[in-house]
Amino acid sequence: MKPTAHARPEKVPGEGQRVQDDRGHVHELGKKLAEGGQGIVVTTKADARLLVKVSRWPGTDPRSIDWKRQIEQVHRLPITENDLPIAMPKALIVKPRAGYVMELMDGLVPLEQLLTQAQQAFLDGEGLSGYLASGGLRRRLRLLARLARVMARLHGLGIAHGDLSPKNVFVSESHEHAEVWLIDCDNLTYAVRDSSLQLYTPDYGAPELLCGERGISTYTDIWSFAVMAFQLLTVLHPFKSGDLVDQDSEREEPALRGELPWVDHPEDESNRASLGIPRELVCTPVLRDLFDRCFRLGVLAAGERPLMAEWAEAFEAAVAMQVLCDTEHDGCGSTFLWNRDLCCPFCDTAQPAGSVLRLVHSVFAAPAELGELADPKNCWIMTGHVQTVASEPVALRAAPPGTACHAESDSVMSLWVAGDDLAIQVEHGHQVSLQTSGSTRLLPLRGRVQLPRRGVAHVLHLGTGDRTHDVWRFKW
Repeated sequence: MKPTAHARPEKVPGEGQRVQDDRGHVHELGKKLAEGGQGIVVTTKADARLLVKVSRWPGTDPRSIDWKRQIEQVHRLPITENDLPIAMPKALIVKPRAGYVMELMDGLVPLEQLLTQAQQAFLDGEGLSGYLASGGLRRRLRLLARLARVMARLHGLGIAHGDLSPKNVFVSESHEHAEVWLIDCDNLTYAVRDSSLQLYTPDYGAPELLCGERGISTYTDIWSFAVMAFQLLTVLHPFKSGDLVDQDSEREEPALRGELPWVDHPEDESNRASLGIPRELVCTPVLRDLFDRCFRLGVLAAGERPLMAEWAEAFEAAVAMQVLCDTEHDGCGSTFLWNRDLCCPFCDTAQPAGSVLRLVHSVFAAPAELGELADPKNCWIMTGHVQTVASEPVALRAAPPGTACHAESDSVMSLWVAGDDLAIQVEHGHQVSLQTSGSTRLLPLRGRVQLPRRGVAHVLHLGTGDRTHDVWRFKW
């Protein structure tokens, strides 16, 4: 009798191995970038822009077959035609096991890199050095604002990402840019409220997923985003970084399920975090409120979680409040949220008085349109939106930061501080007028204008006095 031949177990493809796609192309695999519950994401050696995700299971495994079917369904989603920065499958891997090929832009790194750099510096006793070296507050706010906008657009199509985590978000390696791309798109699905998929990355799964009560949805995406955002800004997990978990590691799972209070719960201090960056240094009051709504009210009631559009508006408003701690004045090179003393809370360096201008947004309601309510005090409506301006040009858009249309609106003009002058560059085709305190005259501005510093109040009108329009008020 011949001995029975035993088939060798199929190895998961790794560095140096080759896979073949359905177009006949062979790809030699590079280093592993990420690993999830369904597959492994690796680079390819021939093209740095191409990534391959291969199944954790052999091709004949029912889980691998189901996953392949899911990828084929993802192909039909309206992602590319809506110009969303999501790395969609370019080809399917057919040998030695299921998977797909995706393409990314050059110069991107996992968002996880920023988190790791900041956390490691804290662990090594180096304080904020890793936080500042990885781009400081400005880079974090800009990336989160962009990611929130992308997610809001995706959710607007009724589609959930399904497995949002720092490993699946790639961002610009350069600190000067804020590009964001999402990978691991095989979980994309129409799921506004619920789905049959119960997938998540440890630490980022919503409570209903961990408890097995519901599947992925736009609401589970919101939870994952909020956890990432809080970590990125404060270097803390909103639940597992608390004192209760520090004292007893067995409480970590209940914490992730939302059974313990979040670290900034306004009424229950039992799980406070003793470390991390103070929230008031990195979060506006609006952002702090959104985090509380998500992690306190949104634990049991997913519908209480702030929508992605709310997050986008709040982060765009926070970006507009940034002040650079200039290294020319012995600063740390990071940015900080505007304060009256212009003092950087990260290094206690004060910026020179007059180096930063703060504009406050209002709406001017034309008396002709107010009718019998045309009292002068009713014509100026404060909105609460602000914009800081320093030596680098800042674009003022048709819609102010913190509003739904800001990111997509046209640039009306650019402003920057040039010594004792405020430089104003009006974009062609836009109507802008300047009004000075004590005068009712609106002076039309065209091209570039230099406004000398005189310490008086001014108003920039983005329209004419006979129509309701936006205005920016400032003292210069």
